[in-house]
Amino acid sequence: MTLERRNLETRVWLQILSLESRIFSALNGALSDELGLSVAKFEVLAQLDRYPDGLSLGHLSQILKVSGGNVSGLVRRLLADDLITKEMSSQDRRSFIAKLSEKGKLLFEKARVVHDLKLAECFDAVPTGDLTADLASLKTLSGRTRGPDHA
Repeated sequence: MTLERRNLETRVWLQILSLESRIFSALNGALSDELGLSVAKFEVLAQLDRYPDGLSLGHLSQILKVSGGNVSGLVRRLLADDLITKEMSSQDRRSFIAKLSEKGKLLFEKARVVHDLKLAECFDAVPTGDLTADLASLKTLSGRTRGPDHA
């Protein structure tokens, strides 16, 4: 591997990080300022909205690609805010199922609007054709890179 190739890989990685950081900061700021919600909490609520019957904490951890400890902390905070409920699984007594509460459903609907508007603002200068091409490039890049799940 050449030095030029290593430098190119580093520049691609840094560009991905920079883009993620800019968008994450914009979304986190908007959600926090308008609703007192972090992106991490929003992501949990979004997944629970997709699964009205609830999700086990283990499955939620897998979907969000975070550790069980991170999910436990988020769930604890969301429970304290009455945004979710947690009950023992009827199939596995060692597992708990998280679901959106009514308060959580209402907050998530508001948060989804804020999230969508801020995301649209982040990308408003990018033509649709470019977004389509960029998405295809990112999917290709993602499929060709190796990580823990490709070892």
